[in-house]
Amino acid sequence: MKGKVYALSDLHGHYDILLAMLKKIDFKDEDTLYILGDCNDRGEKAMEIYHFIRQHPHNIFLLKGNHELMMRDYLMKEDWECPQGRIWKSNGGIRTMEQMEHFLWKDCCCTKDFSDKRTEFRAWLIDYINSLPSYIELNVNGQALVLIHAGINPELPLKEQDEEICAWIRDWFYMSPALKGKTIIFGHTPLCHLNGGHNFNVWFDPFYHDKIGIDGGLGPFDDGQLNCLCLNDMSVTVIKKDGTAREGEN
Repeated sequence: MKGKVYALSDLHGHYDILLAMLKKIDFKDEDTLYILGDCNDRGEKAMEIYHFIRQHPHNIFLLKGNHELMMRDYLMKEDWECPQGRIWKSNGGIRTMEQMEHFLWKDCCCTKDFSDKRTEFRAWLIDYINSLPSYIELNVNGQALVLIHAGINPELPLKEQDEEICAWIRDWFYMSPALKGKTIIFGHTPLCHLNGGHNFNVWFDPFYHDKIGIDGGLGPFDDGQLNCLCLNDMSVTVIKKDGTAREGEN
């Protein structure tokens, strides 16, 4: 694999912070970035993130997060009162739908143009989310890695994992040994819940040494941050929600 390989997670609509991170790490065409899900909800520019990923199909790759699954399940029903609608609404779905409509209106001249564009985009987004992997296996510098949004059922082999488990699991996963001979890199759980206090720095599993958590709480916490992990050497670059940056801290 040429260039450097990076992983980050849980952008939650913070497109400007993503761009700032790519500038900070000097991201190049030969580099590769894996985004471990949850590009939508909470922040203001979710659609811009998905559009940006679409523009970089050769070196930026997205995995399914639970917020992508909630959005897909709502779009297949389009009813805020159905179970799928209520779940997504309680997790920021209305804000994302408002952003989607604003994003689509930008190039439309009339209501019919918007309606056609919305129908086309909705169908594309459902298919796109369905096409995303729940996990990716990599070997970087001799390290066997698994990238995933939330984690795995520790009692099942990797190939038997369910997409809902991969996108939603928490305690059972990170409180258990995971995959022998592999390190799992995951998002989903804000790291203050693993580190304690308001510490959002990357979490290296101190017990089983087989997991690395990278969700810096950018979505739900005012003092959260975006963590970018370089898989070549496990160095970390951080951009705080207020825009300040630092490197190599953990």
